[in-house]
Amino acid sequence: MDNDYKVLKSLSSNVVVSEKDNDVYVLFGKGIGFGKKPGQFITKDSNIEQKFIKIDDSEKANYVQIVKNIEGEILAVAEEIISLAEDILGEKLNSHIHVGLGDHISFAMKRIEVGIDIVNPFLNEIQTLYPDEYSIAQKGTRLIKEKLKIELPESEIGFITLHIRSARVNEEVSQSLKYTKIVKEVMEYVQEILGIKANEKSMEYARLVSHLRYALDRIENDKVLKNVMLESVKIEMSEEFRISKKVCEFISEKLSKEVCDDEASYISMHIHRLKQAN
Repeated sequence: MDNDYKVLKSLSSNVVVSEKDNDVYVLFGKGIGFGKKPGQFITKDSNIEQKFIKIDDSEKANYVQIVKNIEGEILAVAEEIISLAEDILGEKLNSHIHVGLGDHISFAMKRIEVGIDIVNPFLNEIQTLYPDEYSIAQKGTRLIKEKLKIELPESEIGFITLHIRSARVNEEVSQSLKYTKIVKEVMEYVQEILGIKANEKSMEYARLVSHLRYALDRIENDKVLKNVMLESVKIEMSEEFRISKKVCEFISEKLSKEVCDDEASYISMHIHRLKQAN
């Protein structure tokens, strides 16, 4: 019985939620869930290509509740997307995605069914900041269309991206969204000061967006990235440095943290490149 897993719920013919030794597992395998009823047992077979993913203890109770409340087909697709992401990224995602992603897809489908528009104002920033996760989310929405016969709007690709990203770096989705929102506001602020409308697909735009994302993390965690060119930047890019200081004041208000001149000088260099490109 050491390899026996008790079925809690068969999500699809290929995905099953089970229990073993008081732990909860998601089981994957061709036909593994066919005809399986709660209370029946599945034996791990080394001769069959199977994947057994353990839900962390911290999320176990929440996941069991999700399993009870969400349609099996929806949860099965969410689990397939998570499995796909782990295979592509070559890493295990934080267990909170098993709770959050299925719940999100279920809610998104309900909103679409009643005709509520789903808007994601941060789509471009999300795509720029997290291209790998975005690519997986695109594959995920295609899987949703194939399995559930519903086409999620492009805005949803962005939200699924955030779920994958937050599970990679072990932070709440709200935190990933918070940083993305600030980046968007800073980029709008920079363009307003410069009096330009930057090409959002340009390399210069993408580099500044990416730099800001990691700068926010450094600032919030009191880390300093020294810039040996600080003094020369102040002199040779004085106008950009002045603008950057304004940007840093803006960031400081958002995060309630001081922003050092080293960070401001890096932002100055990116602003300089953005100006030259426009």
